[in-house]
Amino acid sequence: MKKFNILIPTLFLMTVIWSCSEDFLEVIDGDEYTADALYQDQADMESALNALYFSLPGADITGNLVPYFWTDEAVHRNINGEGRYGSDFLWTATNDFLDDFYLYSRIADINYFLEKLPGASYNDESKRDQHEAEARFFRAMLYEQMVFAYGDVPLLTSTISSSDDPARDPREDVFNFVISELTEITDMLPLTYGAEDYGRITKGAVLAIKARAYLKAVGWHSNTSTLYAGAEEACAEIIADGQYSLASGIDGFKSLFYSTGDSNTETILTNIYIEDLRTHALARRLALKGSWRGTEQTNSNQGRAGFSSDFIEEVQTINGLFPKDDPEYDPTNPYINRDPRLAVTAVLPGDLLPKNGDKDDFYEYQPNPNISGFAGNNDNIGTTSVGTGYAFRKYIDYDLDGLDAGHVDLKLIRYSEVLLMYAEAFAGQGDDGNALIYLDMVRERVGMPKYADIGLPTVTRGTTGNNMIDAILLERRYEFAGEGQQRWWDIWRYKLGDQVIGQVYGIPVSTTEPGDLYGEKYKANNSDTEFARVWNDYYYLLPIRQTSLDANPNLVQNPGW
Repeated sequence: MKKFNILIPTLFLMTVIWSCSEDFLEVIDGDEYTADALYQDQADMESALNALYFSLPGADITGNLVPYFWTDEAVHRNINGEGRYGSDFLWTATNDFLDDFYLYSRIADINYFLEKLPGASYNDESKRDQHEAEARFFRAMLYEQMVFAYGDVPLLTSTISSSDDPARDPREDVFNFVISELTEITDMLPLTYGAEDYGRITKGAVLAIKARAYLKAVGWHSNTSTLYAGAEEACAEIIADGQYSLASGIDGFKSLFYSTGDSNTETILTNIYIEDLRTHALARRLALKGSWRGTEQTNSNQGRAGFSSDFIEEVQTINGLFPKDDPEYDPTNPYINRDPRLAVTAVLPGDLLPKNGDKDDFYEYQPNPNISGFAGNNDNIGTTSVGTGYAFRKYIDYDLDGLDAGHVDLKLIRYSEVLLMYAEAFAGQGDDGNALIYLDMVRERVGMPKYADIGLPTVTRGTTGNNMIDAILLERRYEFAGEGQQRWWDIWRYKLGDQVIGQVYGIPVSTTEPGDLYGEKYKANNSDTEFARVWNDYYYLLPIRQTSLDANPNLVQNPGW
C-alpha cells in the first residue's frame, strides 16, 4: 500500500474526517467540530491543509480532460444526455463545462486557511512555514488557471463577505501575483519527502508550475522575452537540482500510466489514488464497450473519447517523418514502424483486446462497419461507441478488479514536460542550438531519431511561424496526447484555433487500406453535423459564468459572449 499522510478526504466540515497513516485509517466523528474549534493546533492545520489538495485536477474525463476535447486531437461523444463537453464547439455563455475554471470557492478555502494559520499553535515552526507555502502554491496554481481561461479576474487574497462585489483585476496584475507567490515559496518547500508524505508539493512542483505560467502567458503578455527568460530560469533550476529523470525507454513511458509506475523518477506533480480507498473510473470511461471490464464492475465500459485522424496521421514514422512524407509508410499496415508512443496512447483498428466476459479471450478491435464480420459489434463507428475509431489507451489497466476502481496516480507534471518547456524557452529567445538538445532528449527516450541528425520537420497545419517551436509543440502532442490539457494550452497561447479547428474526421472508409491518407474518411460519430466545428476568436477567453454575473454587478462579461 502507498504510504502518505495526504489526499484521503479530510474535509473537516463533512460528517466524517479521515486521516491516513501508513497502513491504517482513523475515523473521527466530525460532529464534534465547529469552525471555532478547528484550526487550533498543528494537527488541525494539517487536516485542513490536506483538504486543499483536492484543488489538484482529478482523474475524471469530465473534469481535467474536458479542455483536451476542445483541440484538434480528440472528441467526446454524447452519452447519457451529458452532451459532448464542448468538443462540438457549439458553445454558449451558459454551458456548464466552460466555467469549470472559475474557482473562487476553493480560493476562499485557501484564504481562510492562511488567515487561521498564524493563530494556530505548532510544535514544529518549520511545519508552519511549509504549510503556508503549500497553501499559497494551490492559490497561485488556481489563479494561473483562471488567468489563462478568463483573462481579467478578481484577485482575492483574503476572505470577503457575501455582500462584497469585487471587480475584475487586470490580467497582468494577477499574473504578476502568481509569479511573485511562486517565487517567494520556492525555497520554503523541500526538494523531496519521505514515503509517508509522498505526493506533497515540492520545490520542483513550484518551479514547474512557474515555468508553465510563463509559457501559457505567451499569447497575451506584452513582453514575451521576459516570459521565455523566466521559463528558462525555472526549468534550469529543476534540472540543476537533479531530482528527476525520464523513465527509461518506451517501457518506462508506458509504465507511467499504470500503478506499477507510481512513485517514479519522472513525476513532479501527481494526484494520488489508493486501491480500495480512493479510486477513479477513468479507465471505464475510456475503455471500449467490447473489452474486459473486470470481475467487480457491473456497469458497461463507455468508450467516450476518440482521437481524430488529424492526430493519428501526424504521428511520425520510426524514421522521424510524417506518414505522407515517408516512402516506407504502408497504408495497408499503417501502425507498424510508427513512433512507439502511438501504441501506448491509442487503441487502433486491428488491435487485440481482452474480451468482455472472458479476460483470457482476445478479440480484434475493428471500428469499420464495412469490414465483413464487424458490422454488428459494439465498437464500430456507427454505434454508441468511440466516435472516430481511434480510442484512448493511457490509464486503462485490464488487470483491475473493476475498471471503475482505478488507483493509478494521475501524473500532472512529468519531467519530459520540463525538458520541452526548457527547449521552448530557448527557442523563444532564438537559441535553437540549446532548444534542440532538450527536444531530442525526449525523442531519444522512446527511440525516435534526433532532429539533430535528421533535421526539423516542416509543420504545415497549425504553425507558429517558428520552425523550432513548431517542432516542440509537435513533440508535446506525441508525448502528452490523451492525458491532460497541454494541447489546449498550445492552441490557445499560440493562437492556432483558426488553423486547426474544423470538421473532425476518424478512420478511413476503405476496407483494404486502414491507413489511407487521401481517400474518404468517416466524419466523427459518422455524422455530418455533430462535429462540424466552427472557430471563433473570442473563444480564446472563456465566458464568466452567468450566475456570477447575475450575483455581482461589478463583473463584466468577456467580449463576444
